[in-house]
Amino acid sequence: MKKTKQSIGFVVKHHQPRARSLAIELVEEALLSGAEVFFPKESADLAKSNLPPALQKKIRWISITEFSKRCDLVMVLGGDGTLLSMARQMRDRSVPIVGVNLGTLGFLTEVPPASASSILNQFISGKKLPIQNRSMLSVKLTRGKKVLFDGPVINDAVISKGSIARIIRIQLSMRGRIINSMRADGLIISTPSGSTAYSLAAGGPIVDPSLQAMILSPICPHSLTQRPIVITDENPLEITLQDRPEEVMLTLDGQEVFALQPEDRILISRFEKHSLKLVSMPGRDYFSLLREKLSFGNKDVVPL
Repeated sequence: MKKTKQSIGFVVKHHQPRARSLAIELVEEALLSGAEVFFPKESADLAKSNLPPALQKKIRWISITEFSKRCDLVMVLGGDGTLLSMARQMRDRSVPIVGVNLGTLGFLTEVPPASASSILNQFISGKKLPIQNRSMLSVKLTRGKKVLFDGPVINDAVISKGSIARIIRIQLSMRGRIINSMRADGLIISTPSGSTAYSLAAGGPIVDPSLQAMILSPICPHSLTQRPIVITDENPLEITLQDRPEEVMLTLDGQEVFALQPEDRILISRFEKHSLKLVSMPGRDYFSLLREKLSFGNKDVVPL
């Protein structure tokens, strides 16, 4: 049977007053158009305390992992962290995401609040939205025969020491060949999208997010020759700790943390199932975003 109703999911940073008021405005517009509106049931208690009772009755509450199956568009009202948390859980199907920036920097959530209604109405009216396809990384952490994590990462995976000030010895292999061994405070493995996050602060390069690659950026390496490197994401990168790790952590997108043990094995490669689809602002390219958010290059550059 042909699907006729449009389905729109909303993920809202509810403790942000502007996000709450904008959510009410956009939900009313979506419902008025006849669209189905979904909210994650994981935040139902918080959402219901901020939404008018009349709207609550018209909203459908589903698990956020179901968004990729049920929604045609997802609107994230918050910051990059809100988008990262939501996008990692949408593993089954790639759904266009409108990231509305109600946080601070807003690299992934690049749509300003004033433009959110316009983009929603474009979607409702059937107009094509400008979409960027961003590659993600697949991270698999195993301990013996037990899989502790196996899923996508949008920005980065970071290996770092805990409270003990001791250097970590890390070995990197690909297709059975050692590509590097380092002594450092840690290592950042990032996507091109994540190249402007922690990796950039550690001295890594800015990489065009339309490329498919991974960036390896050592954190405070104890060597003059260890430098960030950009490599293919087609082949799995295997990471092992050469010393018995004491308080060594694996952090995914700054949100999920695992304490590593000596026998742990980390494999990182391209997430093949789908890309991350981000709705962008019409007329804005990546380099204008860099200039706006990071003051990249000359502020006085005049577009041709």
